[in-house]
Amino acid sequence: MPEDASTSQQKPDTSGLIKELWQSGVWKLFPLLLLYITGYGVIVPVTPTLMTDFFASRHSDVYIHCEDYKSHEAPLPCRDAHSDAVNWSSASSFVSNSILSFALAPMIGSWSDKYGRKPFLIAAFSTASLPLLVILLHLQFGLSMLFYFPAQALNGSISSVSICLAYVADKLPPGHRAACFGLILASFSMGILIGPPIGGLLQPIVASYVAISCVLGSLLYVIVVLDESLSERSRLEAQEKHLNGPQSLFTQWKTIKILLRSKLFKRLTLCIMLTGIIQEGLQDLMIQYLQLKLDFGIKDQASLFIIFGVCGLLVQTVLLRVMLSWFSESRVLVIGLCASFTNEVALALAPSKAWAFAAIGVGSIGSVAFPAISSIKANNVRDSEQGTIQGALYGARALAQGTGPIIFAAIFAAFTREESPFPKFAGAPFVFGALLMLVAIGIAWTIDGVSGQRLMLQHQQANSHLDGDASPLGEFDEEAGMTPGASDDNEAHGADEHSSLLSRKGSIQARSRVSGAFSRASSAQPEFARRKSGSPVRSSRTASTGLAGDVL
Repeated sequence: MPEDASTSQQKPDTSGLIKELWQSGVWKLFPLLLLYITGYGVIVPVTPTLMTDFFASRHSDVYIHCEDYKSHEAPLPCRDAHSDAVNWSSASSFVSNSILSFALAPMIGSWSDKYGRKPFLIAAFSTASLPLLVILLHLQFGLSMLFYFPAQALNGSISSVSICLAYVADKLPPGHRAACFGLILASFSMGILIGPPIGGLLQPIVASYVAISCVLGSLLYVIVVLDESLSERSRLEAQEKHLNGPQSLFTQWKTIKILLRSKLFKRLTLCIMLTGIIQEGLQDLMIQYLQLKLDFGIKDQASLFIIFGVCGLLVQTVLLRVMLSWFSESRVLVIGLCASFTNEVALALAPSKAWAFAAIGVGSIGSVAFPAISSIKANNVRDSEQGTIQGALYGARALAQGTGPIIFAAIFAAFTREESPFPKFAGAPFVFGALLMLVAIGIAWTIDGVSGQRLMLQHQQANSHLDGDASPLGEFDEEAGMTPGASDDNEAHGADEHSSLLSRKGSIQARSRVSGAFSRASSAQPEFARRKSGSPVRSSRTASTGLAGDVL
């Protein structure tokens, strides 16, 4: 879809990012995430092999180290252990994502708008140590690895990623959010770059001690170093909203309805759910697939994650910023999805380890998709809803991520198990993933990520004679049924509602709804954000947004 002149005017401003990160204190997130992902990265090369050996030994009643065999020579318990590991992992993902995260993520996002980000970051990093503790006890005392799956499900129920994204949106002005969201993913990539080579060199028991030490260190960092990001003004707005909003543990999840505000939001949500189904489903089985087809071992798995880390780091620190300077965020989304499609086709056909490594490198470009989606959505909600939108977004993604592994595990088992009537083709899940990705690309191509911003600029121009401090990123009257970021399909209707709002500009009540948010932003906006635009810009919560689930 071609971009017009107005689109080019809306490309994110990526200048002065380092200065903004330092002044706002957002930089403190990066060492936190680096330490956390490094810890998990140390154990990543070891875990798939532990799982394969555990399930193979469970079937044969004697310990089997499946890495000692070539894939075509491996005993039957080793061949079936791959699908067993995938099935258990998919069941864990379903409980974690489709049940726990889907129910809790919107609530946690909404509660973090009310109570602050830090308490929920502490909770997230506390649960992150549980799967590592199970691995340590398995290696040290022979605890069953089956305990790993409920521990992992509980760990995944509280997303540190969505809270970190809300933290960024609290502190940074709109023009820098997409790039910063990319830097968050870059911290993940750096951790993956550092952790797996260390894990590949260490004995599994030593690697487990190092991993759990890093995660506990991350928890201590959050408690001691990280400050609260939520402003008092945003907190009071959220608390006022909660007085009339859902309070019950069983009804709070309804905040996910924020994703259905406009056709733009619905399309973005479809994209993120489709990519969640594909990425989580294939992520859960990729290492088992590579072990089965290409005889991957611990060192190969470490190399795979090193490549993923290096490429991901380059994509998020260099390529993403270049792409944002050239294209609108909606076009960046399309490019990312096309890279993921290429990755899935290449892995399905991979004849060698080198081919698989190259496919992972190309696929790392797909990591720009989630920051692009989150960026567009964060640009189009009010200050007091940043936690809500990130929580709702993660909740929708979690629902998809829970169903994806179930679907792909069934396909993997159907085409790999000895007793299956289907022909042996381990790459079948990747072919199915590529077909779903084509659907996501088609939806993304219809998205114009700046239409809502054009409508808000029109609103600002029409009201420029009313309020000198009006901002282009203001809020529309909720009664009009429009929100920033509405798609082109909604613009005609939005224009009518916009005219209706202007016709009521003499009313104090209407002006408090339409313009009051603009004026109150000027007094509350941090000085660094006002200097960026030369005028009082709407408080930093209106612009751009990457998971352990996206990275590991």
